[in-house]
This record gives sequence, C-alpha cells and structure tokens, in this order.
Amino acid sequence: MNHKKDLFTAIRQLTISGINPKMRENELWEEYGVMQALVVLDSSGFTRVTREKGILHFLTCIVQMRDIIRPIFHEHSCNTYRYEADNIYAEFDSPRQALEASLEANRALRENGLMLMGDEPFQVCIGIGYGLVLRSGTSDGCFGDEMNLASKLGEDTAEGREILLTEAAYAKLTEEQQKIFEKKEAQVSGVDFPYYLTKG
Repeated sequence: MNHKKDLFTAIRQLTISGINPKMRENELWEEYGVMQALVVLDSSGFTRVTREKGILHFLTCIVQMRDIIRPIFHEHSCNTYRYEADNIYAEFDSPRQALEASLEANRALRENGLMLMGDEPFQVCIGIGYGLVLRSGTSDGCFGDEMNLASKLGEDTAEGREILLTEAAYAKLTEEQQKIFEKKEAQVSGVDFPYYLTKG
C-alpha cells in the first residue's frame, strides 16, 4: 500500500475502488498503527458554569488551562496533542510519561490558583490508556480500544483531579507508581472493566 498521511483518505480510496477496507486491515494497521499512551483530559463543570456565568467566562478558563498545561506536556515528551472544546487529547510513548505529565498538570492548576468561579477551583478529569491504535495523519487523532476506554474514563467516569488508568496502562507503571492507585470497576456497553484511580 502506498504511504498516505491520512487514514480516512486511505479508507475512502479503498471504498471508492470497490475494496472493503476490512480486507486490507493488516496493511492499514501496519501503515497507521502505533503503540501509544493516550491521555484524555476533560474539564469539570462546563455545563453548570456556562449556564451560571456564560460561555465567555468558561472559555477564558479554558484558554488559561491550556496555557498552564501545554508546556508541561512538552516537558514530558508529549508526541502530539489536540484541543477539542474543553478537552485535550495527548499522546505519549509510555504510561509513565503520561502519568507524570497528568500529575504535574493537576499540581500546576492548583498552584496557579485558576478558579472556575468564586472559591471553586478549576479542575480536570483525566483518563489514560495504552495500546496499539490507528493514528490518522490529520487532526482526527487515534482510534482503537484503548482510546475508547481512555475517553470513557476521562470524559464520563473521572471526577475533578482524578486520574484513571486502564488496566493496560497501569500494568506498564513501576511498582512504586502503582502504589498510589486504587482498583475500581466501570462499565462500557454493559461490560465491566477494571480501572485504576489516583488523585492529583
């Protein structure tokens, strides 16, 4: 298969040619598959605060949050990141890097005193996965089971300041790092799966 930067373009070209992309699955994984630690960071309180203070108040907080976290992700060798509304999606080579960046991001938000409103601090919820995913060459990001789980943990399960790891990400940490986590359980499409929780 010729090298294409965009996964979706590759899939589209196959379908236009009358080829079911499933028949070229191995080639697509070889071309676009990467082992990555995946961070899904979601801000806490978006709907509630937007209703009370207005969208511009919350967007101002988002801009400040991005400015605080961006250099931290760079310092921990983040491969790439993208913004989507009040989320940050980031990729690292290892869960260790992803965890250290996430812990430092939480610390920096506290130390900078970024407030959501009144005396309520701005907080983020973080999910971390690790595994083989398909990475698009555009801004579409990564796709795969660990990406889905990290999104579920970061966007739907974690609360403010919590960092939740999939089992695959947790397994790659050192024993010392694992000590700060507590094992929990969540559901995806009616299926239970374990995850690991710590607070930053």
